[in-house]
Amino acid sequence: MIFQLAAIITGSLNKLQSFGNEDCSLRFKGFFWSMATALWLLMGCQAKPVTETTFTPRYIVYYNSDAAPLKAAVQTTYSHIILSFLRVVVDAHGNLQLLVPEAIVKQSSAIPELQAAGKKVLISFGGGEAQTAEYTALIGREKELAGMLAAYVKQYQLDGIDIDFEASAMLHQQRPADTGDGRAFLIALTRALRAELPSPRYLLSHAPQPPYLDPDWHAGPYLQVLAAAGEAIDWIMVQYYDNPGFNNPVPDSVNKNNSTLTSYPDLVSTTGRLHWPSRKVVVGKPIYKDDAGSGYISPDQIITTIIQPLLQDYGKLFGGLAGWQFSTLTADHQAWNHQVGNALGVAAQ
Repeated sequence: MIFQLAAIITGSLNKLQSFGNEDCSLRFKGFFWSMATALWLLMGCQAKPVTETTFTPRYIVYYNSDAAPLKAAVQTTYSHIILSFLRVVVDAHGNLQLLVPEAIVKQSSAIPELQAAGKKVLISFGGGEAQTAEYTALIGREKELAGMLAAYVKQYQLDGIDIDFEASAMLHQQRPADTGDGRAFLIALTRALRAELPSPRYLLSHAPQPPYLDPDWHAGPYLQVLAAAGEAIDWIMVQYYDNPGFNNPVPDSVNKNNSTLTSYPDLVSTTGRLHWPSRKVVVGKPIYKDDAGSGYISPDQIITTIIQPLLQDYGKLFGGLAGWQFSTLTADHQAWNHQVGNALGVAAQ
């Protein structure tokens, strides 16, 4: 629209110039280009308001075990499936080596079925078993690492990648000499991954633990990461589990302002330290009581004490819910596979 309008104006003013009014023409060209730009911005803002109809909360599940087949997720209500976990180590010859779980290798044929059902399929890098020494060895090689991870995403035609960095010692303000700077590593890796996997074709998410977002915990290292590389990130899944000081009491640690400044309202508050967009924060909870050491609540409680209050406060701009981890074996897993997603407003494709 702006270019069509400007072309018409410029064409008319060129006629003025041909009559010797060059100075007048140049001035009017600048004036009308400014007016056309303002008109386009105004029309764009009116045409694409941020409303509840422009976004639907995500419903995410991590797949980390072959206790249930991956293709069993086809008929569930999940909108995103995140396969877990890729790791990368440096071998004896100094080369990067990609480690892929056998459970993922054996079931890669299910990926197209999930995508055909309307689900986004991502792969997660890192996880709780990735060691500080592994990450430290990768510092300075973030572009090479990103290229290797992106090649895997493209090879299996995945929809994106998730970063689950849990090497807490690397995020401390004071670190031992043999421990790398996790903040700088995450910033560099995120930027490199986005360059390899451009938006909107590919999704890029992070899964920080709540302490990493607390300004009183080593100055909130993920606040620095998000400030420097947040534009490249589609959402953060905050792990409200296995962090007893940050996920208890449940569910107040999620849906009410608290002293740690890491609840959902704290993270998205316009007066908070992060002020992260609501649609880019996903609440992570364990699906079954044995899936985590703390932070578990029943599926019914997930619906009544987390989903319903946050939907009431944020509408469809609520970023969504993520479950750790997928299965079909227990009543809790079965409820998450269907009823919890229905409460969130998503349905099986």
